[in-house]
Amino acid sequence: MELEKFIKSLDLKEYEQFVKNNPSNLKATTKVHKVISDTSWIEMIEESIPYLDNIIRNPRRFIVQEENIVPIEKAKVVTEESIRHLAQNTNLIQDVDEDGNVIPLKLLNVYREETVDLYENRFIKSLVDNLYQFVNNKLAESDQKSHVDADSQVTYEVATKNGKETLNVTLKLESKQTEEMAPEKKDGHSLETRIEHIKDVLAAFMGSQFIKSLQASQPVRSPIRKTNVILKEQNFIKALELWEYLESNNIKPMTEVTDETLDREKELKAAYDFAFFVQNEALKLNKDEKYDKVKVAEDLDLRMVITKLLKEDNLAIKDVKALVNKEIKKYLTIEKAKEKEIAKEFKKLGREYESCKQKAFELLK
Repeated sequence: MELEKFIKSLDLKEYEQFVKNNPSNLKATTKVHKVISDTSWIEMIEESIPYLDNIIRNPRRFIVQEENIVPIEKAKVVTEESIRHLAQNTNLIQDVDEDGNVIPLKLLNVYREETVDLYENRFIKSLVDNLYQFVNNKLAESDQKSHVDADSQVTYEVATKNGKETLNVTLKLESKQTEEMAPEKKDGHSLETRIEHIKDVLAAFMGSQFIKSLQASQPVRSPIRKTNVILKEQNFIKALELWEYLESNNIKPMTEVTDETLDREKELKAAYDFAFFVQNEALKLNKDEKYDKVKVAEDLDLRMVITKLLKEDNLAIKDVKALVNKEIKKYLTIEKAKEKEIAKEFKKLGREYESCKQKAFELLK
């Protein structure tokens, strides 16, 4: 009987009566372990990197001027400031010769040096240090991958009587499954690739001449001094946003772990009862079909065939036996071929069953 016809032939009232007459027990639980990682920090850092790179490649500079009054023999360069200072401080003149040449005793020495040791630059240096530590802490906390572990167990027990036959069924299913919830790729790059890119960029920042030149500088701490540069220059505005983000997210874990146990008895019991009912009906159908085939075989009058072979075709008994044996062997050969094909189909059915079972377990999650 075709499957579609068989399903249509099932009687709902018979099913309800079958369930009533054959009470069953079902226990179904799913233990769920969730690890959810908040990877928003990755996107925040990715957005900030170009702005930090602009500052580090083109840092703000300041000219430091140092003035010292030194003996004339130690003065290396005589500048306008030196002459102006000497004219205003005649006590530093040693002598004036007959030609009017001034011989100073001491002279103002002016030393100019370009430096990046500004508050805004020290703020960026401290930000890079904090960012480097923040990323290391987050990666030590977890691998930033979200996943769900589901441990499902189902036990179904039922007994039914069919005349003198008692059928006891115990079905146990166990499933352990881990599903990784990978975040969507950004610009075609995976989470791992993006994290590696951030680590490479931070390593380059830490090794830059800008950061090295500020190693001995005083680190900046909150609250940040809101200078005009930090408040108005776009690169520094973004840097300040990143500073505030790190401070607000550094004090809390960005990985959430939860455990729960789900009771699936109510939603699964009816499905298992119906499956058992269908199985029972299929067994009854199989028995009926075998009985029908036996009756057909009994109705065949083999004696007529043998009589025809012996009398009408004038064959000896041994020839009839040989002929029958030959036909039986031919039949068995065909049946073996059929069995191989059936075995092949059963393997295919087994694969489909495993696939369906996997989908069923997914519904338990």
